[in-house]
Amino acid sequence: IKEVLSNLGVHAVLYDIGNLFETEEAAEVERVLAAVANPGDAGCLRIALATEMMGVCGEELDRLMTDERGWEDWLVAFGEYHELWVRHGFFRMFRFLLSREEVLPRLMSLSDGERRCTNILHLAEVLHRRTIEGNTQLFSLVKWLANQRDPATPRLDEHQLRLESDENAVKLVTIHKSKGLEYPVVFCPFTWSGSRLKDKDAPFVFHDTSNGGELVLDLGSPEREKHRVLCEKEQLAENLRLLYVAVTRAKHHCTLVWGRFKDAGSSAPAFLLHPSIACGWDGSLNSLEQVYRAMDDDAIWKDLELLRDRSGGSIDLSPMPLDEVVPLARPEKDAPELQHLEFSGRIVRRWSITSFSSLILDQPHRGESADWDEGVEIDSTDEADGLGHATGDESLDMFSFPRGPASGILLHSLFEHLDFASRDEAEARELISRKIQEHGFDAKWTEPVSWMVRNVLDVPLPSESGTFCLSQVPLERRLSELEFVFPVGQVTGGDLKEAFTACVGGGRETGRDPYLSHLRLETVQGFMKGFIDLVFQVDGKFFILDWKSNYLGCRLEDYGQEILERAMNENFYKLQYTLYTVALHQYLQVRVPAYHYEEHFGGVYYVFLRGVDSTRGPQFGIYRDRPSRESIEALSALLRGKERGNVHDAGS
Repeated sequence: IKEVLSNLGVHAVLYDIGNLFETEEAAEVERVLAAVANPGDAGCLRIALATEMMGVCGEELDRLMTDERGWEDWLVAFGEYHELWVRHGFFRMFRFLLSREEVLPRLMSLSDGERRCTNILHLAEVLHRRTIEGNTQLFSLVKWLANQRDPATPRLDEHQLRLESDENAVKLVTIHKSKGLEYPVVFCPFTWSGSRLKDKDAPFVFHDTSNGGELVLDLGSPEREKHRVLCEKEQLAENLRLLYVAVTRAKHHCTLVWGRFKDAGSSAPAFLLHPSIACGWDGSLNSLEQVYRAMDDDAIWKDLELLRDRSGGSIDLSPMPLDEVVPLARPEKDAPELQHLEFSGRIVRRWSITSFSSLILDQPHRGESADWDEGVEIDSTDEADGLGHATGDESLDMFSFPRGPASGILLHSLFEHLDFASRDEAEARELISRKIQEHGFDAKWTEPVSWMVRNVLDVPLPSESGTFCLSQVPLERRLSELEFVFPVGQVTGGDLKEAFTACVGGGRETGRDPYLSHLRLETVQGFMKGFIDLVFQVDGKFFILDWKSNYLGCRLEDYGQEILERAMNENFYKLQYTLYTVALHQYLQVRVPAYHYEEHFGGVYYVFLRGVDSTRGPQFGIYRDRPSRESIEALSALLRGKERGNVHDAGS
């Protein structure tokens, strides 16, 4: 029915429980994937091109056999699909193939295009799930698909066909599936199935009325013929029930097809529509069929006329139209005059996700990631590959350690996974050696990096309540690469700059930071996002620490306080730790009972890893600051969009 309707231009949808792997699309996908898995196999490629998915007709395929350039183009294309599958997986390859070869638009142009496209996309999802769950690759996936198409393979419910769009479509549905549903218009073309058992020798089930209606399975008993009559009587009752279900689905109109059909004497319409048949029934189907066979077309028509006349106008009777059917013509409607609507709303274009990087680079946010000194440029005096593989006379220390983003990533990853409080030197050295190898650095740097790590962990860090070392911080008292996101109200660039200056310059009256004064800040609104290298707790106070791999010189003195001050200013690191402090301040307010900034926040450390020497103390390589409570609370309130006059009440 669906095929006939499609040929007549009538959109129809089949509510079927068919299996996905029994479709023609499954066969075509298998042929295409086989060619992708074997891009050099000319036979597989020709079979794939001949599918309706690829759309190469017979004439074009024949021409390719003599067109060396055209054939080479197809070989190259399937070679690219093969490489994409190997490197990035099945789904990315298949999605690219569908797009590049315009598979879905080509199939949608066919009469049953929506069904085909639904099957193709369903297959893509099933195959992708198979590659993920079973770690199935190229040839194994093609073999798995071939096995699923084998009729002997058990069918799973999850692989039943999905329904394509049924909007404005004729819905083709079985009587069983239609139970409980309602449709405006219903057609029942095939309701005359007989009630006879199909196979006379097959076992059957019936209810034994002589034994209290007990359910009986007859495998070939001496009373088989008597039991067959009971079984066929029950089948007729079931067919009458199904006929009732079918004709009562309609809300406005139902068309039922009936006539002198072969083997229809024991059907439900024969029993229901013809009183003469029902009255002569002796309980067996033989009597029904005898009366039915004795009726001609006129007798059947007269019975139906009597039924129509007694219906009070609710039933109409007409012969089956046998005229040649003309395909459905699209109704011609006057095209409406289209006019666009005027947009009267307001789009807030300043709303965005802001970060430290986007602020200082005057660029929109592009997906903030962990700050691993990616902005540090590789110096021209570095080794050729920047990873320290060059040979030659050179001192192996942190001053000569390779520079650039790769070094920052290595050192950040190392401190993220290092247990500061562990005194197992062998374990720490093994971790350092493994990280150096993982990040592609020469093994010769293991010793300098190990020396640097020990210095960083043992250097005394000053705080308001004395000094401590990072080696005193256990794993449970630290959070590495702490990501934060907090909302930001609409704040102008001028207000931002003034609040930042108060945080790093000691207040508005003490002068402005000369570096911040040259920074052009735009109005921000939306969210602030970032990553804090390390948050840790010592003696009840929380601290922020940022690892810096910047190269400032080849002497320890090049990492003294004055030079660090300049580096902090030039790279706007003060603005960075101000944002970090605001984020941690807001975090602690909701996580620490009776939180107070002065009592619980210990300050910020920027550790320039190349210039730390535990024997020389914190005056080299360690930058420390703790912005005032008033300035941090003012900036926090400003970013939240509160009135500037009330900012000093925030957090109290």
